[in-house]
Amino acid sequence: MLYSKSHRNMVLLILLTGLFAAWSPTYSHPDDEMEKIQIMLLKWANGFLNSDSAAVAPLLAKDFKFDWGEKKAAFLRRVALNSLGASNVIIRYAYQKHVGEKILVSPVVIYYDRGNSKTPWTLTFVKEDGEWKIASMTRAPALPPELKKAVLPEYTSLHEVSVTVRDADTGEPIATRVHIKDQAGEYWPPQGHMKNIPIGWRQDVGGDVMVAGKTFAYVEPDFILPVPEGSYTIEVKRGMEYEPATLQFKVTSSEIPEIKIKLKRWINLRKQGWYSGDTHVHFLGLRTAMQEARGEDLNVINILATKWGELITNVEQFTGAPSVLSDSNQIVYFNEETRHGFLGHTVLLNLKELIYPLSWGGPNEGVPDGYDYPAMAYQADKAHKQQGFVSWAHFPYPSGELAVDVALGKLDAVDLFTWGDPFNEKGPRPAAARIWYRILNCGFRIPVSAGTDKMLNTQVVGSVRTYVKFDGAFTYDNWIKGIRAGRTFVTTGPMLKFTANGKEIGDTINSKKGDMIKVRAEVRSQIPIERMEIIKNGEIVATKQNVDKSQNMTFQTEVTVDGSSWIAARVYSSKLLPYQAWDVLNLKGIPVLAHTSPIYINVDGRAQRSPEDAAYLAKWCDYAIEWARNKARYLHESQRQEIVELFTKAKAVYLQQVQE
Repeated sequence: MLYSKSHRNMVLLILLTGLFAAWSPTYSHPDDEMEKIQIMLLKWANGFLNSDSAAVAPLLAKDFKFDWGEKKAAFLRRVALNSLGASNVIIRYAYQKHVGEKILVSPVVIYYDRGNSKTPWTLTFVKEDGEWKIASMTRAPALPPELKKAVLPEYTSLHEVSVTVRDADTGEPIATRVHIKDQAGEYWPPQGHMKNIPIGWRQDVGGDVMVAGKTFAYVEPDFILPVPEGSYTIEVKRGMEYEPATLQFKVTSSEIPEIKIKLKRWINLRKQGWYSGDTHVHFLGLRTAMQEARGEDLNVINILATKWGELITNVEQFTGAPSVLSDSNQIVYFNEETRHGFLGHTVLLNLKELIYPLSWGGPNEGVPDGYDYPAMAYQADKAHKQQGFVSWAHFPYPSGELAVDVALGKLDAVDLFTWGDPFNEKGPRPAAARIWYRILNCGFRIPVSAGTDKMLNTQVVGSVRTYVKFDGAFTYDNWIKGIRAGRTFVTTGPMLKFTANGKEIGDTINSKKGDMIKVRAEVRSQIPIERMEIIKNGEIVATKQNVDKSQNMTFQTEVTVDGSSWIAARVYSSKLLPYQAWDVLNLKGIPVLAHTSPIYINVDGRAQRSPEDAAYLAKWCDYAIEWARNKARYLHESQRQEIVELFTKAKAVYLQQVQE
């Protein structure tokens, strides 16, 4: 966002988009503390550019220091006189970072009247008498890359290089994403694409993506690359099932090459009956969604309408059916994410009508002082009434109503993979996989799904994805039916097969206590995994280490039946992929990993039970009951009583299991 001196008396009409992405809880959405910093920053920018020292003064801490130690009074004189010659302030690139008890906001870029110069600054915020204040303003080490002097295509004479990309085996034209750089490392965008793409929250999302600092453009099978004379390298990527390709070429005024690239599949899951999808994507339009789905070889992409405070997104594109541009390889369906800051977030798929409210409660799902009614369970009921599908988004957090909705049968799946490492047992919170295992141990047959929660141009659709197997033609209905049947695995790259006594993922084996179940797991992965594990009732019962660092592994073993139970397979490597990284959340990437939905073992028709896990989930219900009784805001006390009774009903389900 740009503020200039010509905008005197400007009102604070909108919150800073760049900072919305900058600081938030672990489940990826902003909170009210961030909003306070935003508002202060906006007031500071207005006062600073309007030479309004009276407006700036209350925003500064008592011991405020400017640059190399200049104190508060001297700085306010600078503001009043505009002694810096400031003409513009850009705060769209500023991000928040916690350092102890302080919050650093950087870089705030100030433009000056004296020539075409600009300087980045860091504003440090501290709490003083319970309020955030600006403690210092110091020069930041560097400008954001977007504002540096760039080698732009417009600055030089260009030659149009024709590029085609084909499937190496079939000759079929295929869409891809590409990165082209010259010998100096400069990126050269294909025709119709930007060199410097915005990477803030909800900023022009779609068509281009930045991965590990490199910009890629999503391109059709035939495209034009305008470049000056020189030597170039082109990287070509397409989802998880193709080998990436790299090619060097040279362009001179007398010789303009035609680049022909053949991309080879290393595996074809569709031929084996598996179809990939991303359950959770935001902000893409229909055409860019199709473009990115094709470029990532992703069969299904779900764009979710939702509400962020007063902002509503993607509602106008909802049709209640697969999009008209969907074809025999890619389907785009506009659906919904229902969001509440305490109760939880759910992905609602296969909707025929949107379910309102989209989001509610306090900021930033709802609005300040918003009410906390209805329950997530009611929204799930509305989805199911129209044959919709409900998955817990970025499982498990926020999770206030999670145990309630599980007990009441409101969930069809959980998005086990989104951010971070779902297997990590050493974090400050319980691992996502561990919580899912507890749910399964109580007899709730809830399969896994996965989605990226894409909100920025630094996220790649389908970089975590759900593979679904089903009989019949590739349709959206069949894809949803496959998840309902539990025929899924989720992955960041490894391709995982799993059978037990010849039964497939999602099946049930009728057995007797003491029987031995023969399990077989197979993995193929371009990046070798470290280990393959068989999970039974949440515990690792067999492990195979990949000592040879092979890309292909097979693991066969036997599991003893000691009662009704579930078994699944997972693979893992600690190597971080450059996807799902977000510095403001301290997320550096996502590991190489995959996990199947379970195969179930039925003994004497008895439901699986775990008193220990049921007691754990009952306490989770207590947490929700206490919140509803004492903290939630309702329009009427009758609503409070209604929700407390609902949550208590769910707790009783677990208590019954504890007593069995």
